Amino acid sequence: MNAEPRPLAEQWPLLTAPDCPTCQRPADVVFIGPATTCDGTEVNVWHCRTCPADWAIPVTHWPVQDGPDCPYCLTPATCWAAIDPDNAGDLWTCQNGHEFTLTPEGLIILPGDAA
Repeated sequence: MNAEPRPLAEQWPLLTAPDCPTCQRPADVVFIGPATTCDGTEVNVWHCRTCPADWAIPVTHWPVQDGPDCPYCLTPATCWAAIDPDNAGDLWTCQNGHEFTLTPEGLIILPGDAA
């Protein structure tokens, strides 16, 4: 596996919820789900149960050199998209727009499948 550029550490996905931008309480923050804004930006939406504030964090796509092949079209041109908290795995996309989740056990979960 060749060395590849990595994103800045502060941009890496977190396994814990972010601090609420309004009240700064991470303990009461929950993940609502992925969404797309009206300008087409992919975001993850969060909610604070304390204040209650809702906010979105843009999804960052980082290409990887040794990602899994797409289970739909079998292209090897895939990139890591985000953590998929609903399926406890990593969300991947391919150059043709297909999405799938890869779990730490190596199982592929397609949209609509239950984990």
